[in-house]
Amino acid sequence: MTHHKPLAHLLISVTKKYLSIFSQQTEGLDIDRYQYVLVLINLHEETLTQKALCEILEVDKSFMVHIIDYLSSKGYVNRVVNISDKRQHHIKLTDKAKQAIPGIEKAIARLNDKSMEHLSESQIQTFSDVLQQINSNLSEVKPKGITINYRK
Repeated sequence: MTHHKPLAHLLISVTKKYLSIFSQQTEGLDIDRYQYVLVLINLHEETLTQKALCEILEVDKSFMVHIIDYLSSKGYVNRVVNISDKRQHHIKLTDKAKQAIPGIEKAIARLNDKSMEHLSESQIQTFSDVLQQINSNLSEVKPKGITINYRK
């Protein structure tokens, strides 16, 4: 049997490089992490609750509170009480966030293009399918306390 490096080693290496470059490309913002959360809120037309964000990002409630507090303190989001259910808060984007999102989306597009350079369409599709399958294979395991920190 051949000895293989843990898959985590390669995934962590790629993730660190990707997030480091992403952070550099969005350097004009006064936030150095969680930029994607703004894009996600925008994609869902500001209808997401904190709980829904937790589920999409697969993070626990306390970590989501930390993310929203951070983005709120920097002036990018506000919590708005849901009128039909006072226990829920919808996360709304500020004008500052709305101005930043096109640049964040361009940085994501550039970085994705760079990441997939020299790969054929079928390789990209296979890569995507394989990652989805790995994610599915591991989905019944609830992640515990693993945080990818990519602060400058």
